[in-house]
Amino acid sequence: MARLGIVAANFSELSFAELQGLAREAESAGLEAIFSPEFMNDALSNCHLMAQATTKIKIGTWIANIYLRHPALCAQTAVAIDDTSKGRLILGLGVSHRPLVEGIYKEKMDRPREFLREYITTVHDITSGKGVPNAPRQPRAATYKVPIYVGALALGTVELCGEMADGVMLYLCPKSRMPRVMAALEKGAAKAGRSVASVDITTGLPTCISDDLDAARTTAKNNLAFYGGLPFYNKLFQSSGFAQEAEALAKGNMQAVSDRMAEELSLIGPPSRCREQLAAFREAGIHMPIITVVPIPGQQTYAQAVRKAIETFA
Repeated sequence: MARLGIVAANFSELSFAELQGLAREAESAGLEAIFSPEFMNDALSNCHLMAQATTKIKIGTWIANIYLRHPALCAQTAVAIDDTSKGRLILGLGVSHRPLVEGIYKEKMDRPREFLREYITTVHDITSGKGVPNAPRQPRAATYKVPIYVGALALGTVELCGEMADGVMLYLCPKSRMPRVMAALEKGAAKAGRSVASVDITTGLPTCISDDLDAARTTAKNNLAFYGGLPFYNKLFQSSGFAQEAEALAKGNMQAVSDRMAEELSLIGPPSRCREQLAAFREAGIHMPIITVVPIPGQQTYAQAVRKAIETFA
């Protein structure tokens, strides 16, 4: 089947056992990968749990917050999961958001892109066997390989992916933005003297599946309104052709998401319609779409919505 990933978020809505069950269902359906987001949870621990429950599907972080773990600890945890999963880990890394990092976790968010560059370098050096300079004892290297993917909203971070990462993890990226994404990846790859073809291009796609198109569209709008209140995403919306909506969202107008914005950033409606929308993202240059399920209130639980997405796209 065509490459496809899915996100399963075990916040309060999902138990660890249910997370493992969804991983098995995604594997049985032939999906390439299942990912754990990270917000008030531990994405790497979730990857270990999903790896224990499966044998073939790739498991990944979407996206591990680099401000919460020392890069050496992140690398060693990744090495352990790489070994026990027999090389199935995808390590997605990102800077998260200032309101979360500084407001909730009380960590100072200085030089995010520069810190990301340093973090990737340390993790790569450890997992690839280069080790830690001057350490009295060198850490274990990966048994297989730990591919490093990077969450990238700004084009400068996309360029960094082209230079250093095995994959880029886009999100809320309309098809019309893809030419600029490709140009940034090519610029970064040229800096490192490598081909842009070596970078796996993924994007997260908010997905609201329902035969009730109006309910699905409303759910998609509400989901995007939440992101519009986060500075990094608001800037992304501004630079992606939704300046009017972004300005209103920044002022707290949660009703500002237009139909056009919802349709360009999400998969919405009955299964057949969502499959058509997914195909258009593939044609725009996405190698592996990653389904991020948004359940329809009153129609489905989160677990039911994930299962519906697996059924829809398998």
